[in-house]
Amino acid sequence: MESITVDNMLLNVVESDSGFLVDDSSTSTVEVQRTDSGLKCQCFVAQVSDGECEHVRIVRDYRTSNPIGDDKPVITQADADYYLSKVADLDGMHTANTESADKQIDRIKLWLEVETDKIQRKRDYYLLALDNYMHLNEFSTKHLVNGTLKVRTQQPEIKVTDEEKVLTDKRFVRIVPEKRAIDKAALRSYCTQTGEELPGIEIILKPHKFSYKLNGGV
Repeated sequence: MESITVDNMLLNVVESDSGFLVDDSSTSTVEVQRTDSGLKCQCFVAQVSDGECEHVRIVRDYRTSNPIGDDKPVITQADADYYLSKVADLDGMHTANTESADKQIDRIKLWLEVETDKIQRKRDYYLLALDNYMHLNEFSTKHLVNGTLKVRTQQPEIKVTDEEKVLTDKRFVRIVPEKRAIDKAALRSYCTQTGEELPGIEIILKPHKFSYKLNGGV
């Protein structure tokens, strides 16, 4: 670790392959990055000014006293312990930031959940009114200025509750190699046409399916 005195303030410079960390040991650290166009500091002065900030000047002084190719400055035990304390401080900052972010995320999620519920309830009123409009007028498809409404009748679900009872009726049996199986297509067709609930099955009626498509890519 190289120490440099600027205006009676002791500064430490820590070097890595990506850049330099200028540390005044008391208040803050500032990163000076290596870029293709030269040194780039992250401090406020460097962001708002076209001139060279004090941190870049400090790094230039450091590089003058430690030319490229020379051995890196020797790190003492005191330096290592100081670095470890800085790592501990940064870990604490990261933990605090993460906890704060988690709280904010939870608040945002709660806000979104409440707002989404409000929107969905209002939306359901309009969709129910549109569904009733299609039903009362016996429309299957209706083109409007703002989009298209559709109503599609859904096939009932045929639930086999006792396979052996159904297989006693040859109308609903199909033969597969070495096995008798229920011909579900024939069974569905018969039950749909007649409405008869045969032994061993349960007919579950499904409501019609209402849908809409907005014009203009909305």
